[in-house]
Amino acid sequence: MAHETHTAQACKPKWVRKVDSMLYWILIILAIIGNFAASVALVPILMTMKGAWLAFFIFFTSIAFGFIFSTLLHTIEALAPKEHVITWILIPSIALINITIITLLSNKLIELLNLTTPEHSPLIIGLTYIIGYIAPEAIQHAKNTRKAHLSSLS
Repeated sequence: MAHETHTAQACKPKWVRKVDSMLYWILIILAIIGNFAASVALVPILMTMKGAWLAFFIFFTSIAFGFIFSTLLHTIEALAPKEHVITWILIPSIALINITIITLLSNKLIELLNLTTPEHSPLIIGLTYIIGYIAPEAIQHAKNTRKAHLSSLS
C-alpha cells in the first residue's frame, strides 16, 4: 500500500504535489489553532464541572476533534507513512501541552474566584483529552490493518 501511494504520488504533476504539500501544512496549522481554541473553550467547563462528567465531556469533545482531524488528514493523498507518523506525534503533543496549560490556568482561576470546584489534575485531564483525540485514528488504523490482512489471505 505504501509503495502504491509513493508510485501514485510520483505520477502526479509537480504543481499537484505542491498543492498537496501546501494543503498538508495548512491542515497542520489549522489543527494546532483548532486544538488551542478547543482548549480555551474548555476553561469554563473546567471551572464548573468535576469528576466523571468532566472526564466524559473532555473525552467526547476530544474524540470529535480527533475524528475531524483524522478525516481531513486521510483526504489528503500527499501523505506518506512517514509524514503520517510525524503528524500523529506532533499534533497530539501540542494538544497535550495546550490542555495542560489551560488546566493549570483554570485551576488558578478557580482559586482566584474562590469557586467550590476542586482543582483538576493536568495529567488526568491531558491524558483523557489525548486518548480521545487519537482514538479515531487508532480505530481507523486497526480497520486498515485488518482489511489489509484479510485481503492478503484471499
